[in-house]
Amino acid sequence: MKVLLVHADGKMPLLPLMKISAVEKKRGNEVFLKKGLSLDLPLECPKPNDAYISCIFDWNRNKVLKLSDNLQKIGCKVVIGGYGVNDSTLSSEIEHVMPDYDLYGIDYSLGFTSRGCIRKCPWCIVWRKEGWIRENADLKEFLHRHHKKVILLDNNILAAPNCEKVLIDLIAYDVKVNFNQGLDIRLINERNARLLSKVRYYDWKFKARRLHFGFDLPQMESEVLKGIEILGKAGIPRSHLMFYVLVGYNSSYEEDLHRIELLIKEGVKPYVMPFNDTHDSYYPHLERWVNRPFYEVVPWEKYNHGNSQKIIRKILSPKAQIMSYDSSLV
Repeated sequence: MKVLLVHADGKMPLLPLMKISAVEKKRGNEVFLKKGLSLDLPLECPKPNDAYISCIFDWNRNKVLKLSDNLQKIGCKVVIGGYGVNDSTLSSEIEHVMPDYDLYGIDYSLGFTSRGCIRKCPWCIVWRKEGWIRENADLKEFLHRHHKKVILLDNNILAAPNCEKVLIDLIAYDVKVNFNQGLDIRLINERNARLLSKVRYYDWKFKARRLHFGFDLPQMESEVLKGIEILGKAGIPRSHLMFYVLVGYNSSYEEDLHRIELLIKEGVKPYVMPFNDTHDSYYPHLERWVNRPFYEVVPWEKYNHGNSQKIIRKILSPKAQIMSYDSSLV
């Protein structure tokens, strides 16, 4: 049988499709990967027997359903999954297999050691879809023996009942790890900070040493400052920390800018994340200043109230690029 796996959206390799691929290949079936939502099918698989479509974003729902209808018209059995369309979950047989990393040709492992979250952030879908946090899998279940890098997709790993074991395992396996969904700064304590300091944490490209946290609301300020201090005492440099700053959600311009400037003052990197439903033209401007990061060479007051295009051209001149690069090393 020919099995078509459709990667509808999202930049990263999709874990469910890699697990389905592993099971289908064990059954002796041929597996083909299609990326995107065009109606064209792969030349090597024009008439699949079965198809699995994974969709992350709800704005692609109608395109997914249209592709599904077209596949069914040629006699293909279709299964659709993903938060963009429904709440379906993988069967136990599929959920707990070693993913087929050859499907995407990647050299790192990917998986969840826990699912769910203890928070009920109103802008987040996780607690609605996955419920309360719980253990999901042992690291060795999805860590390929030939891989020296792993991306953990846990939504709030520091709150997980198996958190300490996972951190100890990461240290023992001596792998580079990216905590892809970030860490909860409110849960940092001396014990887990010491463990984190021994973990080989990196950004998702595995190039820069990085731990990501969230600074979602102004009222988190004292907990953010406390967490930064604890991490520093454990030996984690502030230059290794990046905070996602949610802006445009129940906060004023002044509160958003205060959080950003506070992080800069503390020597950690801010990264602006505008709330999805905000259409305020102020926030793309602020986002660009922070995320490029132009804040390293020009203050917000000058960038915001001056001729920003002229300032940007000056910043991007060869001399200014050198200045920006040097300032990032401090």
